[in-house]
Amino acid sequence: MIALIIANGDDVDKSLIKNMHFDCVICADGGLGKAERLGVVPNIILGDFDSVEPSVLEKYRSMNVEIEKFPTEKDYTDMELSIEFALKLGYNNIILVGATGGPRLDHSIANIMLLEKYFNLGVNIEIIDNNNKIQIISDNTDLYLNHKENYFISIVPVTYLISGLTLEGFKYPLDNVIVKRGSTLCISNEIIKDRGRILLNKGIALLFVSKD
Repeated sequence: MIALIIANGDDVDKSLIKNMHFDCVICADGGLGKAERLGVVPNIILGDFDSVEPSVLEKYRSMNVEIEKFPTEKDYTDMELSIEFALKLGYNNIILVGATGGPRLDHSIANIMLLEKYFNLGVNIEIIDNNNKIQIISDNTDLYLNHKENYFISIVPVTYLISGLTLEGFKYPLDNVIVKRGSTLCISNEIIKDRGRILLNKGIALLFVSKD
C-alpha cells in the first residue's frame, strides 16, 4: 500500500497525480491548498496550520476529514510528522509531492535527507515533482531505467563512499568504480540506449531522474 503526502513546496501538475497509484492521502499543513487545486480529497490533514487558509481547513473539517493539530514550536517538521503518521497507519511505501521548491531551501534539503533516514528504517520513500524523481539506491542495487528524451540521471553518494558502481547504456558508462561523497562524477549523465542499467555493490546514494 502507498501513502501520498502533499506538502507546501512547489505546485505539481495534475497529470502527475493522475498517473499515480496511492491508497491514502496525507496533507502536511499548507499542502492542503495544493490538494485543493489538484482536486484531491485528503484522508488526513496535519500540522501547526501556519500556512493553510482557515476557510479551506474548515471546509474539510465539515467533511469530517481527520485533522491532527500540532504546536508551532515542535521538534519535527510537518513533513516528518506526516511520514510518522503514515508509518503508524502501516504504510512503508510513501510518495512525497510538494516536498521541493518554494522559498525555503532548507526545507527542500531536509525533505531529501528524510529519504536516507527512513530508508535505514526499512521505509521506501520517493520525492516527485514536475521535473524530478528522487529515490534511494543502496547495497546490491540492480536497476533498469527506460530512456527518456531530455532526462538526466544523477547519483549522489550519501555514505562516505559507494563502491562497485556500474552504469550500462549511459553516455558516460562506469565499470565497478568507487565514488566518494562530495564527488560530482555522477552528475548529469544520460541514457543513450533503450534503457540504462545501474548496479551498485555497496553504499547508499540518492538517485535523481531529472527533466531538463
